[in-house]
Amino acid sequence: MKRAHVSLGLVILSVLSTSTIQALTGDGTIPRVVNPPATSDLTNLPGDLRAVPVPGPGDQALTEYVKDKQTAIALGKALFWDMQIGSDGVQACASCHFRAGADPRSKNQLSPGLKHVPQQDLTFKTGGPNYQLTGSEFPLTRLAIAGQRGALDSATDSNDVVSSQGVPFLDRGPDPLGFHVNRLKTRRVEPRNTPSVINAVFNHRQFWDGRAENIFNGVNPLGARDPEARVMASIGGSLAEVQVALVNSSLASQAVGPIVSEIEMAAPGRTAQDIVRDLRKGKHSRRLGRRVHGSRPLQQQLVDPSDSVLGPLSRYPERGLRVKSYNAMIRTAFQEKYWQSEKFVQVAEDGTVSIVDQRDRNPDTDEYTLLEYNFALFFGLAVQLYEATLVSDDTPWDRFRREHPSATDPALNPWTNQNPNHITRFALFGAHLFNDRTRGPNNLRCSNCHESAELTDASVRRIGLAANGPVRNRDGNIIDKGFNNIGLRPTEDDLGVGASDAFGPLSHSKRLFPDSPPASFDGAAVTKGFGLEGAFKIPSLRNVALTAPYFHNGDTHSLREAVLFYSRGGNVAPIAQIDGTPIEPLGIANMTSDEADAVVAWLEALTDERVRIASAPFDHPQLFVPNGHPGNQGGVERGKQGFAKDDLVEIPMTGAAGGPPLPGFLEGVFGPH
Repeated sequence: MKRAHVSLGLVILSVLSTSTIQALTGDGTIPRVVNPPATSDLTNLPGDLRAVPVPGPGDQALTEYVKDKQTAIALGKALFWDMQIGSDGVQACASCHFRAGADPRSKNQLSPGLKHVPQQDLTFKTGGPNYQLTGSEFPLTRLAIAGQRGALDSATDSNDVVSSQGVPFLDRGPDPLGFHVNRLKTRRVEPRNTPSVINAVFNHRQFWDGRAENIFNGVNPLGARDPEARVMASIGGSLAEVQVALVNSSLASQAVGPIVSEIEMAAPGRTAQDIVRDLRKGKHSRRLGRRVHGSRPLQQQLVDPSDSVLGPLSRYPERGLRVKSYNAMIRTAFQEKYWQSEKFVQVAEDGTVSIVDQRDRNPDTDEYTLLEYNFALFFGLAVQLYEATLVSDDTPWDRFRREHPSATDPALNPWTNQNPNHITRFALFGAHLFNDRTRGPNNLRCSNCHESAELTDASVRRIGLAANGPVRNRDGNIIDKGFNNIGLRPTEDDLGVGASDAFGPLSHSKRLFPDSPPASFDGAAVTKGFGLEGAFKIPSLRNVALTAPYFHNGDTHSLREAVLFYSRGGNVAPIAQIDGTPIEPLGIANMTSDEADAVVAWLEALTDERVRIASAPFDHPQLFVPNGHPGNQGGVERGKQGFAKDDLVEIPMTGAAGGPPLPGFLEGVFGPH
């Protein structure tokens, strides 16, 4: 794959965001905000994130596996940004998370209805593979009556998803999902929009459907749902299976999923053990894919010598790190009993595991060193430890709340505080609109779901404080706490947390009540039933001005568009499970234009400047990301082996001081051009 690429260094200065709301209304006040604000509202006004402890498994539990935490963090950062990890030698974890922890690309970013039930919808409605999106395609959901929730316009509505391109179908034959242009295979696109990894450490579970469990089992995202998951440990001179159960480790659970996904990063059948073996040997995978050249971490990428984590290991101006292999970093970072042994773990085609003294030449078995066999454990924990450092707690709003932490501080009242520090008065009015918690039919109630400093009810802390943990009764529906069906799309488009897989239901509610919901729960009657299908994890709103497009399907491309969605109470009404069980919809706030502008102004005050310019701890190595393929949806340039040629864009390395901001969604090199 020839690396024709465009450097962002030439274009980023001309495409800085112009989304900041300038509108002020009359005297700059919002009449809907009560003067003075209710005491209960002031108590619940989102606070300073720096005051919230960063969750994790705890040092004592972590020490069982991790020997050197700083080396583990460096290992995690290198693995996250390394293009050698993908089966194609291009796709890194960071390829979908390189701007504010999310993905601003807009070409070849469409996926059809892959999550539609009862069967996939493989027909593109908006565009197709290698299509260049423009602002005119948004919102994807089209209402029968503009601005009014209810029926959708069947002629113009689209169930396509704006997401992130991963690897092409790395097997022989055509792509069964239809990602091709004129028989040339294009990069596949994920079926859900890419969420930000920044502040993801606060989430109780990961992925939009919560399938990356809070408990990390050392092997896969399933946590305790996979009772057979085991790693190996060297105990008394022999190898024995060990069960891992690290709580508050959903980031580790999440990390080990994409690296073996045939849409995101992997050739069919690839395992975590294949990855580390290929990194060590620099050989072809047994399955179709690119050669991984050598084993030096970040071998194809520059690392700034002032990088806040990797700087001491940088070889700049040469590429890669000074440490010669990932194996060496693993040995330094992790406890010896999980990687040191003279014996091998043999895995048969049916999954049977045996301990042997040497490799054999039987093509029906694979023999792994202990380090290779436990690579998912190392990868998950290292990436989690790195991502746990990505906390953006220095926004203008955080600074304002650090100066005014008390709910009784008169500075919190926008009617009397006409010149607040760090934020505008208009944004302070927006914060109070957002924080309206009165349970009336016309109240905003945004903070009922986007709770506290984390700005999500799906956080470790919020679920830990709840009487029934991850299960709750919401207006007569049994739901997973932090997951809501907000009427964005018809339920059958994507069941979200209401789906099941080979291990059973994703939902904690269905695991607690496998047969039917109880008559009452959480101190109230269950008047409707389960409200799980079509429900998705409530995202944090920090840095939301930098992470368009929005919602689990990338439905809208501007913050104002997203706010107006909530103002009308969603798109679809009524909402129901597939069996017709009603789901309580959003209230209809009917915001004025000025009120919507005020909310947007506050949301923009949740932007951490360090995230915008990628300064420490958000600095990073150089990266080359696929930005679709030369050509368009009607024709592409031919690459090798039946694949479309990649159009690679350079993301320049940044050091601790950061660099020029990258363009956002539909901007500059990531927009129509």
